[in-house]
Parts: sequence; structure tokens; C-alpha cells
Amino acid sequence: LKPCPVQPWGMAPLRRGPRKAGFAGPCDQAVAFPIRPRGADASVAPLGRRPEAVRKSSSAVRGIGQGQLGSRLHACFCQFQAQAREISGLVEAKGGPVGGSLAEEALERYSLSIGMELRRARDELRRDRWDIDATVRGHHDALCFCLALWELAHEVIVCQSPTASRVLQWYNRHYLEEELAEWWQAAQALADSPSVLEPGSTFWEPLCRLALSDCHAEVLDLLQRSLEGADTKIALLCDMLRRMPSLRQMDEAGASDVEVRQAVREVQGLATQLLSEFPEKHPARDLLEVYAGSSASAFKAGEDVAARWSRTWVEDFAYAHAWVWPDIRRSELGDLLRSIARRRASESIDGVDRALFAVLTMDVPELLSQVTSLREYFPTLFATHLVDVLYFAGRVPLSLEAKGHVLVPPRDWHLMAYAQELVQGTRFQQRCAVDYLRAGGSAAPRRFLELAADQYCASATDDMQLEEAVELLAELGLADSLGVRGCRRRALALRAKGNLAGCLRWASRAEQLSSQLRGSYVSELLDDLASADLAAVLALLAPPGADEPLERYPPAYLTAMLVPDGGDLPPSGRLYFLCQYARCQAARLAGSPTKAFAPTLVKLLSAGAGGPRLSRKVIEEELLPSVLEEDPPALSVEETLLLMRCVRDLGVALARDGAVPLSSAAGEALQLALGACLSRAALRSPLAGPASFGIKPPLGRGQLSL
Repeated sequence: LKPCPVQPWGMAPLRRGPRKAGFAGPCDQAVAFPIRPRGADASVAPLGRRPEAVRKSSSAVRGIGQGQLGSRLHACFCQFQAQAREISGLVEAKGGPVGGSLAEEALERYSLSIGMELRRARDELRRDRWDIDATVRGHHDALCFCLALWELAHEVIVCQSPTASRVLQWYNRHYLEEELAEWWQAAQALADSPSVLEPGSTFWEPLCRLALSDCHAEVLDLLQRSLEGADTKIALLCDMLRRMPSLRQMDEAGASDVEVRQAVREVQGLATQLLSEFPEKHPARDLLEVYAGSSASAFKAGEDVAARWSRTWVEDFAYAHAWVWPDIRRSELGDLLRSIARRRASESIDGVDRALFAVLTMDVPELLSQVTSLREYFPTLFATHLVDVLYFAGRVPLSLEAKGHVLVPPRDWHLMAYAQELVQGTRFQQRCAVDYLRAGGSAAPRRFLELAADQYCASATDDMQLEEAVELLAELGLADSLGVRGCRRRALALRAKGNLAGCLRWASRAEQLSSQLRGSYVSELLDDLASADLAAVLALLAPPGADEPLERYPPAYLTAMLVPDGGDLPPSGRLYFLCQYARCQAARLAGSPTKAFAPTLVKLLSAGAGGPRLSRKVIEEELLPSVLEEDPPALSVEETLLLMRCVRDLGVALARDGAVPLSSAAGEALQLALGACLSRAALRSPLAGPASFGIKPPLGRGQLSL
């Protein structure tokens, strides 16, 4: 499989089509402000890791999705696609959006489940040999980048909750995982020291950083130990902290934007009033300034708490959003980031930083461009699921055009790119590729879907796997083409192994899958098998024991062998001929009376389903000489006449096909045997006379012929 050579979304000039209508993300309009900070070549990567460590193992990053993570993400993907189809059906039935936030909640659960699986995979690697194995470390580092970008996109683009607390919690998880513990330990060691209130004490710096990280309970606990009773001002500060909620508590309580805005204003008002009562040299003023916030003029001048305490652009952004601008909308995050970038113009960044910038500004084309170009950080499975979530969030167009040409939509492009990797893996991964391609919405993934489905069908190694593949093809509407091809492929493979029963069974299964039930392929196959080894074919089609009456076709054993799951046998004349031939031969070998099977052989010959070669074999080996020379005869007058006509037609057919005709001696012997058989049959007929030979008596005078 080779995806379309057109590059993913982000190329210019593009004409963007409509967005997904059934699902919608936050109501704010996205700001397409392209941030291009200085310093494209980074010396230090975000998340505290050097990019070189990941680039060295970039070839191994592709293997991230080959384990349990790929299967778990596939399960999340399939579950959500089913939910999306169900919700879309409700929208179509209602003729408009469904009530409530059913679609938004389903999308948020889907995004959360992907993030949980990424975190689970990362934690599993941390319990493995990631610190000594370079490949495992490469997988771990890549998952750290993936998880950080995914959770930020979830909070900013997918969720509709206030972003200040969410972005700060995201920063704490991915950037301060170890430092928070170090700050707590450093402050705890000095909390009971009598020199804490003296100028220059190192207790307040880690305490302020804990406060900036919204560690509300930890800050209050450290202040209550000894400082609350030793200083009246700190006692007032502790009282304020007890009454105010933390940003995280408001988020967990599900506070709305209006409620968060009101609570933040009250806290900042209390802190500002309390700050005016503190002496200028009091060591707790820095801590109180965190909760008091900063004015717009102070932020513009770079004198706010975020500018004072932050060390990197991402920390500056998280602190500024949480403590200076906690009530801005998502559409204004780009303006905040631009202000941060302006005052940190000398800070160097890398590709991951640009991807984070694109998330914060909700510049989806730039985000997908960065994710696609940074395969050492973001493997294909990550990009595919990210695009899928953005698609249902209404951030990715359904169609694209460039210079009048229709391009592959972004979501379909990534689905095909991921499927290309999956089809090169195990059979289960090939099955996953089919599921991802069937979710596409344009003609391009449909073409790749047929190739992937055919490859999945061809990889079946036993009957159970092939039957499962055939059921999948039926779901995709490809049973009439790919299903028939796969069953015939299996039939030929079993024939090569000498399994004639399996060969005929899958050839019959192919005829069942065809839009029109035909038996031509089974007849041609039986012709080839009979030409190679007729005895083996007759032995296969012979009854296993006491057979049913020869007049009943198909017999139960044949149905059970060729269509064990039910259904009709293919209408193959050659199958009918050889099966009845095998049953008659089995009856003869079992010692049955000749009259029990000879009439059936004559009917077979008269039906003309066996062809000249098989008909000649039946006449020479089954009817001559014993049957025709028996007395009493095994054939009636009518049956003998019918056999004579078949012999005549056989001679004509052999001459027409250029086959070896019957020798003159054999022909004369056959004619004599037929004549003798006819005479004996006529003499023993209860209506012996001219009528037995098909001769009508002459009409008398005055009789009319009706």
C-alpha cells in the first residue's frame, strides 16, 4: 500500500471544505495566528530531555504501535466510530443536532481514553528496562512527547472546561514531575527552622513555586506548622488560604467560566487587600503576590509574577494563564502566547515547541504539519488518532482542493499512512488496517481498503481465519469480488496439498458468495481434477456408507461435505454427474442389483452433464458388457432406446472434438449388445408388440389421427 503522494494538510494554497457537522468542539473560533519564534535550532528539548537521545532511536520509534498499545488504541478507535455512526444516525433521523451534549461528551471520552492508553503504555515502559535498553528508552521518550501533546490538545481543543487550571495541571504533570517533590522536601526541611522569617531565608522560594503550581494544601500545611503561631501576618494569610479554593478544586467541582472568573476576582481582591497590610520587607509578600495576581500594565512591562518566576516559555505561559489571565477565552490564548514569545525572543525552541504553539493557538494545519514532520517524536499511530479526534471536533475539513484539483482529505491521508505501516505487520495488524481504512470518507481510502482486505484474506492460514475474513468482506460489501477470489485462492492451495475435499468446499463457498449462483468454476475445477485422477474424485464423492436413494440429489453427505454451514450447492452439472457416477459405482462394487443403478447411469448420459470423455468412460466401464448382456435385462425398452441415442450423440461429439472415436470392432460390439438388450427388454415387456418399439399400428379406414 502506498498512500497518495500529496502532502498532508498544511500546504498552500488550499481551499478548505466543510467541517464535520455532527460533532463540534469549543464554541470559540480558532485563531490562525502563525507564531514563528526565533531560534529554530534548539539545544535543549522540552520536557527536560535532549532531542538527540530520541533521534538516535528514531528507527525504533515505529515499533511503538506494534505491541499492546496499538491494539488498545485500535479498540478505542473502533468503539468511538460505532458511537459516531449511532449519533450521526440520530442527527439524520431528527433532522438537526441531538439534544444536550451527547456528541461532545462522546468525543471527550474518546480523547480521554486515548490519553489514558498513552499514559498506561509509558508507565509500563518505566517498569521495564527503559534505563538500560536504548530501544525501550526511545519508545519511552517518544511516548512522553506524545502524551504531553495529546493532553494539551485535549484540554485546549476538545474540552469545553476553563483552561487555566487544566493547562497548569498539564504543565505540572509533564514538566515538574520531579521538581514538585524536590520543592516540597526543601520547604519541609526548613518549615520548623526559627530563621524562616529572617531576610534571605531559602524557605520561601520553593514555597512560592509550590503556590505557583497550585499546590494549595501543601502550602497551607507548611505555613501552619510553626509560622502561623509565630507571626500574625502569616496567620491572616493562612486564614485566607483556608477560605479560598484552589484552581484544581474549582475544576474538579465543575465550575463554569463565570463561576471561576468570580472566584478568582474574590481571591485576588482578598490577596491585594492583605498585601497592603504586609510590611515591605516581610518575606511572605512574594507568596501573597502570587494570589494577588498582576495588572495588565505590569504584564506588559514584564513585572508580573509569571515573568519573575518562570524559567522557560512554557512555564511563563502556564503561570501567566493561571495567575495573571485566568479568565481569557480559548480564542485569546494565541494573543497570550504571542506576548510571551515577544518577551522571550532570545529563547531557542525546537519542533516540539512549535507543535505546542500550534495547539495553544489552535492552528490545526500547522499542528499536523509539525506532527507529520517529527516522526522521531510522534509516530504515525499518534498522528492518525490525533487527526481523528480533531476531525470529529470540527477542526479538520472534510475535503480539500488545490488549484482546482481535489486532494485527499487530511484525515483520510493519515488513515492511509497508518494503514500502510500496519499491513506490513502481523495478521492482527492487517485486520486493524482494514478497520482504519473503512472509516475513511473519500474514494482514496476505499481503493486502499480493497488492497488491504485482499491481503488480509490472503494471509489466512486455516479455514477459521479465512471464514472470518470472508465475513469481514461481506460487511465491507466486497464478498462478490474479493471474497470469491479469496475462496478460490484457498481452494487451489488445498488442491496443491492434496486436500480435494477442502478444495471443493472452498470452491463451493466461492460460488455462494457470488452475486449470481453459478457452477461453472466448480465444473471446470472438477474437470481438471478428474483429468488428473478420476479415481480419487470418485472416491471423494462416493457415499461413506448406506446411501440414500439414487433419485435424491444432492445426498446429505455431499451437502455436509461441501456446504457444512448450510446453503445451496452450486448448480454444477459436472458435480451432479460425478457424484451420481460415484454413487452408482459404489452400489455396483457393493453388490447391489444392476437394475438398481443402471437406469440412473442412462439418465446421467442423457442429461449430457458429463461431457464426451466421462460419458465414454461410463459406457465402456459401467454399462458394457455385463449390464447390456444381463438376462433378465436391467434396462427397459425406453431406457435402452435412450441409451442408443446417447451412444449415437457420443460418436458425433467425439468426432467434433477430434477425440479418439470408438474402434470399428468396439462399435460393432456395442451395437450388437444394444440390439440384444433391446430385444430382451421388448420380449419381457408386458406390452410386447410394435408399440414397445415405438411403432404405431396403421390406422383403419374411417379413423382420424388426433
